Amino acid sequence: MSSIVSISSKALVPNGFNNQYKYSFPASASFKGVEVAVQSISMYNSQFNIDSVTYGNNTFKVEVPTAATVLVISITLKDGTYSYTDINRMIQTALINAGAYLIDSNCNNVFFIQLIENSTYYAAQVDVNPTPTVIGSYTAPPTGVYSSGGSGLPTTARVPRLIIDNSKFGEVLGDSSGQYPSSSSTVAASFLSGLSPQVNPVSAYVVRCSLINKSFTAPPDILTIFNSQGTEAGQLIAYQPNEFSWMHVNDGSYATITITIVDQLERFVTFRDPNLLISLIFRQKM
Repeated sequence: MSSIVSISSKALVPNGFNNQYKYSFPASASFKGVEVAVQSISMYNSQFNIDSVTYGNNTFKVEVPTAATVLVISITLKDGTYSYTDINRMIQTALINAGAYLIDSNCNNVFFIQLIENSTYYAAQVDVNPTPTVIGSYTAPPTGVYSSGGSGLPTTARVPRLIIDNSKFGEVLGDSSGQYPSSSSTVAASFLSGLSPQVNPVSAYVVRCSLINKSFTAPPDILTIFNSQGTEAGQLIAYQPNEFSWMHVNDGSYATITITIVDQLERFVTFRDPNLLISLIFRQKM
């Protein structure tokens, strides 16, 4: 005979992470020779891959040439779920705000640095092109560095540079801290990740349970492991194991069950949406 316990957001522990739930039994529960497994987990994909507090991976810089010098633009990403396309859009926004772009004959904004995904090489790719020294067929932006009232185009056709001065942001791109290119250059170039990029620092969710204490695992209270099931931000993660992985419940009497969700490195995961339903199934050990 089996019993099911459902743990919902009503049991949320207000720790600022929305990753811990404490369920109180109606009366003290006594367990002897009992096993537990996860029957199902339903929750929304609300973990941000760029998070200033949890990961500190939200800042970097872009250097653009102007006159005989350079302008360094600091970029701070708001906490959120970002693809490389999204990060590139934020770079373009920062360049527009600084007036470090030109406008072509079709009224399109032209940028001389971009970040893209290169799936062939499992990498992030940064492309840089020389910024012209004369306006030519372009139109200057109305305000900012390349406008008529700004410091102007560079005296030498140099390329912009990506500056990674935050190693945690570097992990997102798979690059070490440094400048790309490493020194001032007049040559168009592309730079691929030197390391495996971690677009999302979290590859798996580890569910820990206070009823379990196994001597042969670290941490000793792992109940199950799952991932985002291929969902995108805001979509429902519906996890149902193909087979139950039964875990021994330490014999004793319990008033509560505490469930904590961490990542593959045992770091607390921050979920923006606390709505969750975990169903646990209990049975007498066979």
